[in-house]
Amino acid sequence: MTDLFLVADRILILTLLIAAGYASLRTGILTHRSLKSLSSLLINVTLPALILVSLQVPVSGALISGAGEIVALSAVYYALSLAIAAAVLHALGTRAGERGVFAFALVFPNVGFMGFPVIETLYGTGALFYAVICNLIFNVLVFSVGIMMMTGGGEGRGGFEPRMLLNAGIAASLLGLALFLLSVRIPSPLFEALDLLGGTTTPLAMVVVGALLATFPARRMVEDWRIGIAAAARLLVIPVAAWLVLQPFGTDPLAFAVLITLAAMPTAANTVIFAEEYDADALLASRIVFVTTMSSVVTIPLLTGLLF
Repeated sequence: MTDLFLVADRILILTLLIAAGYASLRTGILTHRSLKSLSSLLINVTLPALILVSLQVPVSGALISGAGEIVALSAVYYALSLAIAAAVLHALGTRAGERGVFAFALVFPNVGFMGFPVIETLYGTGALFYAVICNLIFNVLVFSVGIMMMTGGGEGRGGFEPRMLLNAGIAASLLGLALFLLSVRIPSPLFEALDLLGGTTTPLAMVVVGALLATFPARRMVEDWRIGIAAAARLLVIPVAAWLVLQPFGTDPLAFAVLITLAAMPTAANTVIFAEEYDADALLASRIVFVTTMSSVVTIPLLTGLLF
């Protein structure tokens, strides 16, 4: 079992970075415009750099086996989370315009902004190899199943387009996996530059999360009791259910720990972006992101400390 206080200490470090981002926006150091630029820098530059660097490890049978295991377990995890989301939606009695937002928020955790920093903090840089595999699966599903959720099954503005899968994160993941499988090492000057860029991802991501939270009216975020139920399902029910179902099949302890920890992340930040893009309830999405992100400061160390 992981030392609960050690986990809490590491999450507290990330929380302080979130607080710095929150204060920066509230005091005007960051603006909404600069926040958008920082988010773009994170998604298109520093996170891809971190992905490439994390995949620069020697090929081994253990890693390939672990990658195959995490793909298989991820498939079961998403099927399980979809089933739990359907049950929660039925219990909450959601309206047609809300179902897609609630479903998206329950099924898709914050793998990128929160997941990568937490995984690196808790398990070390080596664990990011497995986080990259999970992130690749997440991106494929969020740009297909996720869009169908937000558009009510494919109706609405645009729908799913394969070109949406062409983004910096997936490109870096595929390139990194190819270099890994071919045992190709990135030349030293370029690798060191990428390493430095990737190293800024954790603090930058936490600052961005904090600044995003500062854009939401906190009082309005907690008015709907259904959001509390959804948050409990996202942060506690789904990861615990995944742990119970998948534990007998998890032969690689690190790969299994990474998957379950990512399952315990708050709702993906891009829930709000997708809701706005596809004319869903963006305010509801903002509320769920706010409540789950704030609550995860307590639930992540609790779960990881008790389960591992």
